[in-house]
Amino acid sequence: MQAILAKWAAGDHEAAVKDLVQYLQDHSEDIEAYVTLATFLTTLKDFEQAEALLQKALTQFHNEAALTYALGTLYYQAEAYQQAVPLFMQLVQDSQSTDAQYMLAQTYHQLEQNPRALAFALTVQEQEPDQLDANLLVGDILTSLGDFDQAQTYLKKALSIAPQNGEVLFKYGLTQLVLGADSEPYFEQAKHYAPDYFKKNKQQLIDIEGFMQAKEQKE
Repeated sequence: MQAILAKWAAGDHEAAVKDLVQYLQDHSEDIEAYVTLATFLTTLKDFEQAEALLQKALTQFHNEAALTYALGTLYYQAEAYQQAVPLFMQLVQDSQSTDAQYMLAQTYHQLEQNPRALAFALTVQEQEPDQLDANLLVGDILTSLGDFDQAQTYLKKALSIAPQNGEVLFKYGLTQLVLGADSEPYFEQAKHYAPDYFKKNKQQLIDIEGFMQAKEQKE
């Protein structure tokens, strides 16, 4: 397996997939290898093959958590969110898995079912208060719900964990802007640390600035 992983890491993806398929023919009981192959295929956006592989594996290893999680993640990556929800929910009910709760929150957020998303995201954040992704997700969901004050609390925590993270700086800057506080230093730092992210999301900043200006004119 190490040689296969090394090939993948070196960018020889086709050979790594081929070798792992051969490996599974000789080691059909290796659940981790099924998950790894599904991850390879998902990364290559070969969702159909990854789904077929995992569903076949689940007929052999019923309700195996690692396979169920991999299939849920596959559906999430393929934007088949409705199919991902019951898989992550099953894992949460069976094991209270923090990873599954986080992915369930992400999935509900993508489905714009933000109150549900918030419930699971807050549970994860309470269990792992110093985890960057958990604080960022709670901040994202609260922002979507229009609760910028509360969103800023979690984004500020995320910023303390990763002060040079461009995404966090940008999102914290947005809450500053909406709340009428000084936002420019955060956008400048976001542009410095993550220029591609800033460029990709600049329209969101322009839209909010336009909304704020229109609101001021009305007042």
